Amino acid sequence: MKRYVKNFFILTIVVLTTLLTKAQPVPTPEFPFKMTVDQYVEKYAKIAIEEMHRSRIPASITLAQGLLESGNGNSRLALQANNHFGIKCKADWKGETLNEDDDAPQECFRKYPTPLDSYKNHSDFLMKGSRYAFLFDLEPTDYKSWAMGLRKAGYATNPRYGEILIATIEKNNLQRFDLVKPTEVEVKEIIAEKKEVIAEQKSLIINNIPAIVVKQGESFASIASAYDMRVWQIYKYNDLSKSDNITAGDTLYLKPKNYKGLVETYQIGPTENIHIISQRFAIKLSRLYKYNRMKEGEEPAAGETVYLRSKRLDAIKLRTGSTPTIAVDTAYNDRIYDDPKKNIETIAPAIPEDKYDVEAHGVKEDMAFFHFVQGGETLFSIAKKYNVQVDGIKMLNNLPNENIKVGMRLIINPNQPAIKPNEESVIPGYHQVRQGETLYSIARLYNTTVNEIKALNEMQSDSIHVGEELIVVPLNGEKATEEKVTENLDEPVYHTVKEKETLYSLSRKYGVTPEQIRKLNDIIDNTIPVGAKLRIR
Repeated sequence: MKRYVKNFFILTIVVLTTLLTKAQPVPTPEFPFKMTVDQYVEKYAKIAIEEMHRSRIPASITLAQGLLESGNGNSRLALQANNHFGIKCKADWKGETLNEDDDAPQECFRKYPTPLDSYKNHSDFLMKGSRYAFLFDLEPTDYKSWAMGLRKAGYATNPRYGEILIATIEKNNLQRFDLVKPTEVEVKEIIAEKKEVIAEQKSLIINNIPAIVVKQGESFASIASAYDMRVWQIYKYNDLSKSDNITAGDTLYLKPKNYKGLVETYQIGPTENIHIISQRFAIKLSRLYKYNRMKEGEEPAAGETVYLRSKRLDAIKLRTGSTPTIAVDTAYNDRIYDDPKKNIETIAPAIPEDKYDVEAHGVKEDMAFFHFVQGGETLFSIAKKYNVQVDGIKMLNNLPNENIKVGMRLIINPNQPAIKPNEESVIPGYHQVRQGETLYSIARLYNTTVNEIKALNEMQSDSIHVGEELIVVPLNGEKATEEKVTENLDEPVYHTVKEKETLYSLSRKYGVTPEQIRKLNDIIDNTIPVGAKLRIR
């Protein structure tokens, strides 16, 4: 009997050793063991600073994202592919690749020759994305606006991504790197690089206004950087709105357009509009509206004579269906402001259509951080903000009751296991599918039904794959088939939020999805205040 016990003990040690060895990242000569946060920062801070000087992305932001995405540089992607930001292949990638289980089994990720290439590719990815364009008008020292702006632009699916970045930066004092100025040598290199870009650019002079022709791969941010401009200036000088983008071949003005054209009139063609004429003759769009007795948003009919220098006497014939733009009283608009922060505040939040979008990062790692209690906050409001349980906060901070004071520092862990299994979460939780699991076994685990999981995740079949994330909410005693509110689908439906109601409970009540409610009300996360009037459909 003792021999069997001894053999079993030895076998157990061997198995555990094997499993632990497999779980560890591949050691390197420089770091034979897992790299710490301090070691990662020390190793890659210089690259992040160089990229900040090149792209205006705060070094603190880049380092924080690298820490989160690569697990302090210990992930398989970072160690074997030098991929520190989890960037996937996409159709235009021609370099080496590495397959890794992510949102789906064995997905294709980019493999870089060096970590420097990964950092540069990450900077270029942000610079080329039109939804991130206005972030590049912020000062590199404004890491907080950058963090919240990235979340609003849809960089990550996690609604607390901005707060997580800020917490990571401040916990490790990464903002100190944002203050590092470029050396004289670096300044000369940056100037030389900009001159090289400008030399390759096709330059024009139209109506005495300097302009360029956009090349393939250029963006608002890259053009603004090359010409020492701000992104908002490019938008404003070219009468563009926040929702507009640029493509290769477009003409962009580098200075404000003129009030008058060099010729008196122009006959508009069937495929042209008033903005095309404004760009072709370098005339302010507002002036063309005024000269031709038009309102913003109206378009002249094909064949009409458009006045370019003076006001016409008669009304111009408008294109069929042409209507003026009506100003909408909303927090979000298409107007371009001189203030970078105002442009970011007034742009509509980007909610990825697909929560597994290759450009959307979930930040699923276990991470605890500090929250400093503000005036008027309670444990319940803090728990709601971070989607955790009140008892979880009390346990982590050894609180005997729910009394808290302003300025108190609380430990928050969004991924802490439930303390009370029956306590309803503020927003739905996530379950990552493991080997051998089925929808039925997951439903039993969370005290819910297969149909509830399928409805919440908009699934058409029972098929699931390992690693997939499912939104799961326990029924907590509710009936599986709750009666839905029936309304006239032709009329808008509104609902005033009551105590303890969530997006999920409202979606089930009215037979819609939480995503539909979010889009109709410009909600960027799952938080809905009591008393808010929401449009349901």
